[in-house]
Amino acid sequence: MPNLQNNRNLQNEEQLEESKLNQKVIVGADETGRGIIIGSMFIGACAITPSQEQSFRDWGVRDSKRYTSIGKLKAHAQLIKQHSLAWRTKKLSAETLNNFNKNNLTMDEAEAYTFFQILQEIVEEIKAVQEFRVDNFQEAKKLRQLMSKDPTTKNITLIISPKAESKYVSVSAAAILARVASLEELEKIRVKYGDFGSGSTSDKRTINWLRNYYKTHQSWPTEIVRTYWKTIDKIEREVR
Repeated sequence: MPNLQNNRNLQNEEQLEESKLNQKVIVGADETGRGIIIGSMFIGACAITPSQEQSFRDWGVRDSKRYTSIGKLKAHAQLIKQHSLAWRTKKLSAETLNNFNKNNLTMDEAEAYTFFQILQEIVEEIKAVQEFRVDNFQEAKKLRQLMSKDPTTKNITLIISPKAESKYVSVSAAAILARVASLEELEKIRVKYGDFGSGSTSDKRTINWLRNYYKTHQSWPTEIVRTYWKTIDKIEREVR
């Protein structure tokens, strides 16, 4: 992998501005943390040109789930931030998702609105965006509707594809940014609340932590726990 500091010289500011103005720009976006009960869901986005796509491939940027080294994942996240035309991460906290659920807004709808918001922000910075690539999800139709009604995004081609992260390096890069943001948050949560495992309901350590917490406090730390899950109701019944 190239030295991150030296790579900064591969594309100076003049070249970056020229890319924003004259080249086709592709934005990829993806989420991580959707299926955990502890912690936030993060959405990442990355804007690059086709030539940058090849550079990212050459550097080894790939599906975030294929990384076995957290160190390399974080190093690639820094590389992506340095060499993308633009990038963003958005956090949907457990508390935010709890409130969405109370107001009958599904996670898929929240995802559609957040994808749209993140695209709008990048388009404000880079006018030459021509394609927006995301993985297939239940409310993809809602995202298409939002884009079609907004003058800044209506002419952008939306590409919705199953397994987009493994097909498009722009989506891979976005997923890496989201995953690193999620990992960093989970590390901070562990410092405050102790080891709760992976945060997944399939993890016995996570279930044991939830059960012990509720036994002790008879309430939930809603800033980190998604209380709308059926798992929460089950634990509350068991503990009572």
